[in-house]
Amino acid sequence: MTTPALDAFVRRWWNHDFGAAGRLLDAALAPAEGLYRGAIAARNAAYARGMLRAERAGVPVISVGNIATGGTGKTPFSNWLARRLAARGESPALLHGGYGSDEPELHRRWSPDIPVVVDRDRVRGAWQACQQGATVLILDDGFQHRRLHRDLDLLLLSAERWHDAARLLPRGPWREPRAALGRADLIVCTRKTAPAGAATRAAAEMSAASSRPVVRAHLHAGAWLHAGAPAEAPEGPVLLVAALAEPAIFAENARAAGADVADTMFFPDHHVYLDADADRIRQRASGRVVATTEKDWTKLDALLDTQRVWLLAQTVEIEDGAAALDEALTRVLS
Repeated sequence: MTTPALDAFVRRWWNHDFGAAGRLLDAALAPAEGLYRGAIAARNAAYARGMLRAERAGVPVISVGNIATGGTGKTPFSNWLARRLAARGESPALLHGGYGSDEPELHRRWSPDIPVVVDRDRVRGAWQACQQGATVLILDDGFQHRRLHRDLDLLLLSAERWHDAARLLPRGPWREPRAALGRADLIVCTRKTAPAGAATRAAAEMSAASSRPVVRAHLHAGAWLHAGAPAEAPEGPVLLVAALAEPAIFAENARAAGADVADTMFFPDHHVYLDADADRIRQRASGRVVATTEKDWTKLDALLDTQRVWLLAQTVEIEDGAAALDEALTRVLS
């Protein structure tokens, strides 16, 4: 189990903040990265050569994934895509591996009318969804789950992280090398805090690196919710609470949305909040308002007073490439 301190250390190390000590750690873990790289390459080669085969679901399958650890917006984009498919008359279902209980619950809250099937075995989950009447399946975080055949691979890449050193786990945040971009059908360049111009430049580089069309999407966190309804920004000093891969982005978005951030409490990504955590949050808040994310609220709503909590909601806006995305969806669904 990780801790906020360990998460912060790893992120700083990946960002080369530790000088000579960081370089020593880099060197010590280089063999582990090499082993991981070799395993990934062997597995992908096995699928490319037909030694391992993907199973078909009987209905179109769309994967939404990435090649880095968190932070690209897979969950909100997957839900946005499911809503878009439902508006086209389809009966979508979302498939999730179940490794983060907050994400399936978030899907259910956002779209209670769209089934969410949680199963580490994506093939079995696909069969269950088809039995429930799904006409199209969306894999949330599915790029590396190759045992289920997909008809459209959408690969999300963060404009903020695009220029990170391309080191694989455990020496860096990348799950796969950038050569994996060629396996995608469509690249989605997401931005949260990056300026539109920076995202445009990153998208052009992604297109050149992959020879694939690139869609630009803005994951805009700027709408506040309070007690389940739209609200103005919270008044007075605020305690930010979050368990995210990149909590600094949440803090930046909260300030941009009008919050007076006086203090922060960050937990490891996908942290399961306990009564003791809620006690610590209340003590740290000392009567101040608590602001958190919709993802965190799926686990905090039974522990904290709703009237003292504001949520910063995230929306998906396609800034460029909507026609290319629509064409790809039409081709898959026809």
